[in-house]
Amino acid sequence: MNLSHVVIVYETEAAARARLVRYGYSTELANEIAIYLGQATDLPDFFDEITQALKLEGLSVEFVELDHLLSRLPALMEMRASTIIWTITDGIRFYRGSSVSALSRLAGFARYGSPATVQHLCQDKFASLALAASTGIPIAPTRLIEGRAELASLGDWNGLKGPYFIKPNTLGAKIGIFGDSRCATLEEALDRAERLWERYQDRALIQPFVSGDDVRISFMDTGKGFKAQLGIEQLAKDPRSETGGDFMTMKDNETLSGARDTQGTKGGFGETREAAFVPKMINLRQGTDTRSLEAVHQIESVAERLARLLGLRDYFSMDVRIDEAGKPVLFEFEICPGVTIYDFQNYLKTTHDLSLGQALGRSLKLAYQNSTNRREA
Repeated sequence: MNLSHVVIVYETEAAARARLVRYGYSTELANEIAIYLGQATDLPDFFDEITQALKLEGLSVEFVELDHLLSRLPALMEMRASTIIWTITDGIRFYRGSSVSALSRLAGFARYGSPATVQHLCQDKFASLALAASTGIPIAPTRLIEGRAELASLGDWNGLKGPYFIKPNTLGAKIGIFGDSRCATLEEALDRAERLWERYQDRALIQPFVSGDDVRISFMDTGKGFKAQLGIEQLAKDPRSETGGDFMTMKDNETLSGARDTQGTKGGFGETREAAFVPKMINLRQGTDTRSLEAVHQIESVAERLARLLGLRDYFSMDVRIDEAGKPVLFEFEICPGVTIYDFQNYLKTTHDLSLGQALGRSLKLAYQNSTNRREA
């Protein structure tokens, strides 16, 4: 049996907002948290391109909102042997897209993306870092805080005196990162952690502030070697950001949530707000300076080790920060990176020279071929 049908499942901002309100979040906070799903909001802009590209590969495609998937399953079950399911949104708490990977396995569909175990792990930054550290991948010392109470700690804190950085443990898209998330003392850091607990009911991570540059590692499997398919791109610092380029905040990111970011515009929660700045990515593979060369070398090693450890496959991304010497420190990874937003669009163009639909056509077929591997049993 060959692959003939692709089902692309996505959770909408509207559905996430309504669910959060039902669970007691204010409309303002529900809007704030739902911005993470801006990639789904922008997905319809890609419907035609994806549909036409997959048609050239002999594949039909349908786009299904997450809340409609269960009612669609009985009909899909009749063609499950030739169907692959892909969820472009993840999460197990504030968002629910990661349920699709487990559901696909239960119903016997081939899936696109990493296994259910990794889908569920991804949203927990502390657990992810603990696992990464166990294999020697460099991470920042990290404390897990609920309110003001420390629940667990990673790394060596001896002699560390600040400054410190505070962020939510399970929220992404810079949600909960404010201009004052960089703190001079641990007491200030605990104040910010308590604010995160009260505002979102989310635990906080306290880490030493890592000076350097943010680097996004992107991957989509189109059939080439692992390292050859890694995109390693540094986010250029912009003085117009809330912190002058020191680090990205929620205020910066709320207007940079969608595919149209490459034009300096925005979608979802940020649609009525002035864009902070047009993001610029710097391809470190094109750098000839010692720092860029060292960063690429070390990042390739980190990415390969983490992907093997976790069983990452098909497509994913990782976030690291590099210091002045190019040494990377891992912060988190994503198994459902925003394929419609500026960084992944830039990656597909610079690394694969393909559109999203063209890249998917190749990648989905490879994933389907691997779905009968004994490790999938």
